[in-house]
Amino acid sequence: MKIGVTGIFASGKGTVCAMFEELGARVIDTDIIARDIVEPGTEGLKMLVGEFGPEILGTDGSLDRRGFAGLVFKNPELVKRLNAITHPLILKKASEIFESAPGAVFMVNTPLLFESGFDRFMDKNIVVTAATEQALERGALRDRISREEIQDRLNNQISLNEKIKRADYVIDNSGGLENTRRQVVEIWNTLTNSTRTE
Repeated sequence: MKIGVTGIFASGKGTVCAMFEELGARVIDTDIIARDIVEPGTEGLKMLVGEFGPEILGTDGSLDRRGFAGLVFKNPELVKRLNAITHPLILKKASEIFESAPGAVFMVNTPLLFESGFDRFMDKNIVVTAATEQALERGALRDRISREEIQDRLNNQISLNEKIKRADYVIDNSGGLENTRRQVVEIWNTLTNSTRTE
């Protein structure tokens, strides 16, 4: 079973996925895959350089992530060109992981679940919510980036309300961890009971 997990930037998707992992799920983080597919020597990095030019590289030949993000996320057209390269590569890698454990319940932590079309490959989709101000503070602390940089990324995502409309389940992560855990356990029980009865 493949479950997509998304939400706005720094809403707590990772925390929620870790709770599902404690209950027995396997977690795939597409941000980690996205980093792996553009490591030096990969086809992904070669394609990015072909599309955006060698100036996106640092002095060591690896992708200058901060500089590249600053360039791309201010321009929706560049975001489209980036996604056209990386999304198929991410999906291919995730599919290989799914095939390696056909009986597992996978939580796929992905910020662009609906924007990328990955939701169509999932059995169910979960949206994690948090107060926007709270998420901005968390994200700035966690990733050491400015609120403006976070806002640039949010501007390239569909609205939280739209994500909620398209979700099968919503987890409110604006309260304490125990409140979040209670919601996670409830959804996990629903998901695993439905597999047992099929």
